[in-house]
Amino acid sequence: MNTKVITVLAYALFLGACNDGTLLYVSPGGNDSHAGTPGEPLRTFEGAQSAVRTALKESPGRKVTVLFKGGEYPVEQAIKLTAEDSGSPGAPVVYRAAEGETPVFTGSKILASWARAGDAEALKRLDASVRDKIYVTDLRAAGVTDFGDPTEAGKRPELICNGQLQSLARWPNEGFVRAGRMKGATPLPETYISKYGRKEGVFEYTDAVQDRWDAEEDVRLGGYWYWDWSDEFQTVERWDAATRTAYLREPYHRYGYRDSLRYFGLNLFCEIDRPGEWYLNRTAGKLYWYPPEGVDPAKAEVRLTCFAGPYMLAADGCSYLTIEGLTFREGRGTALLIRGGARNLLSGCRIERFGRDGVHIEEGAEHGVTGCYLSAFGHGGFKITGGNRQTLTPAGHFVEHTVVENFSLFQRTYEPAVHLTGCGIRIANNRFSHSSSSAMRLEGNDFLIEYNEVSRVVNESDDQGGIDMWYNPSYRGIEIRYNRWADISGGTRHGAAGVRFDDMISGMLVYGNLFERCGAHNFGGVQIHGGKDNRIRNNVFYHCPFAVSFSPWSEERWIQELDTPAIQEKLYKEVDINSEIYQRKYPELINIRQGVNVNTVTDNLLVSCNQLFNNRPAETIAGNNNTIPDSEGEPVEAFCTDKTLAAYGMQPIPVAAIGPKNNRWMEAIQKERD
Repeated sequence: MNTKVITVLAYALFLGACNDGTLLYVSPGGNDSHAGTPGEPLRTFEGAQSAVRTALKESPGRKVTVLFKGGEYPVEQAIKLTAEDSGSPGAPVVYRAAEGETPVFTGSKILASWARAGDAEALKRLDASVRDKIYVTDLRAAGVTDFGDPTEAGKRPELICNGQLQSLARWPNEGFVRAGRMKGATPLPETYISKYGRKEGVFEYTDAVQDRWDAEEDVRLGGYWYWDWSDEFQTVERWDAATRTAYLREPYHRYGYRDSLRYFGLNLFCEIDRPGEWYLNRTAGKLYWYPPEGVDPAKAEVRLTCFAGPYMLAADGCSYLTIEGLTFREGRGTALLIRGGARNLLSGCRIERFGRDGVHIEEGAEHGVTGCYLSAFGHGGFKITGGNRQTLTPAGHFVEHTVVENFSLFQRTYEPAVHLTGCGIRIANNRFSHSSSSAMRLEGNDFLIEYNEVSRVVNESDDQGGIDMWYNPSYRGIEIRYNRWADISGGTRHGAAGVRFDDMISGMLVYGNLFERCGAHNFGGVQIHGGKDNRIRNNVFYHCPFAVSFSPWSEERWIQELDTPAIQEKLYKEVDINSEIYQRKYPELINIRQGVNVNTVTDNLLVSCNQLFNNRPAETIAGNNNTIPDSEGEPVEAFCTDKTLAAYGMQPIPVAAIGPKNNRWMEAIQKERD
């Protein structure tokens, strides 16, 4: 055993004797050859991990706590924890921020050397009004050699100024431009939206502004190429200004391309035209930037995300591990992974600005997240799998009192704040907001979704909901209760809903929710497409166009779809709905082939809503749904008192209990914004 290990162990055992546990200290100014004492702290997470392993071997079953002092901890290689790093029942291994300190693990590098751009020939491609406002830095001189890719998930670098993401140069600066006609060789069958489509990505563009793109090195396009619920980034093979034709590189979009599709151009040096935009010349290793108004590059903190590993911290096979109060920032991939093991906890952590996701929890049992803050993700917040759908064994995972906002920034659809797959997972007292698409995607059984706030989602895509589920009638036992859904009113053709049950989703309970300004186009606060046995009870709908909207299926369509190989696989191979456990727990499955469109909508209150239903099927069971025609400027809370609800024959809704109640970051984030 070397001297370092002996020193660390001696100190750890001393603390263990005094405090019934081992305590180690880490500081950015420390050294991994130190003992881990307050006076001689360790320096890195890996150094602490080594010391923890030594302590666990010498004193099994003893609690070990690592305290990180404030400051920056650069991450160049992934932090990997294994079963060897596990704690035990009653004695977890805890990696925690020291009291009042903010330790930050970061995968970005500071770019400190900026100069006015002096390449006159290149600057001619910019608008004359901005040429003297462009700065440039040499990335190789800053130690950056991996320039990544502009639109490949997990490889995209991001530029950050004073904690704010900057925009890769694009046009138009906001929103989309419409294409003209498709010019591909292979026509696609006509769809119900009566649009002309082609298999190949060849189309005419109609705005002369785009003529100058033919001089760009690597044009990328982001867009909704056929359906407004399926986006993708594409690489331009050739940009022909003479004929105003764009030729995209294969592979083509899986749904093809339609006339008048919406898209935007990206990675365009010539389109640096507003503060905050930047462009990376990968051939020269030069990054060009138009700083925000009032920002002096020499005085600002400017960073580029460089860590390109799939995870910044991966706990694989660990159990009884707690990570508390740590901040993880700025990587091109996903921040954290918990795979396997049992009873690991993320508590009070702050996770920001990652190219892919915030946290993955894969299998294992009873992993939890509480009081965390997540923001600015190219994809989603949490992806969680666990439990056994065949035996209906719950995973026991949970996410509570956590804020996730500004997600799905790069992949614009199907990258929610929370994506659940499996059985028996609870999502409670969280706040999810600001996304182009859904806040939650549910695939499984026996999920409990309660006391959450969801707002300002589905801002760009179509045919979505704050919660979205689709195409599996074996999903059952999900309760969506006591949540607050607000300002979900996007969509382009079909609409946006607070809760969306798509393509045969059946047997769900929506109880005691508040729907404020939810619904657009054909959708209401709740939207049901071809499902049955759903119960919509005791909810308040406030300023919604419709409380509940439907896209009914015929009995013939329902039976035909049940008999398709895809649905047969879901019903009898992935699980067995004829098994004793399924028949006992979900007795309505006995009649799965009967009663299409039989859903129950009862005991709801509508305040300043246009209608109770849109496109109501005759089979809908409805009763005791009451209407208050005009809210008279009163907020929704005024109609949710126990007295008011009782007057309309409804049960209490615990409005005050909704939302995060134990989150250390909420006040700090608000102060930063102020």
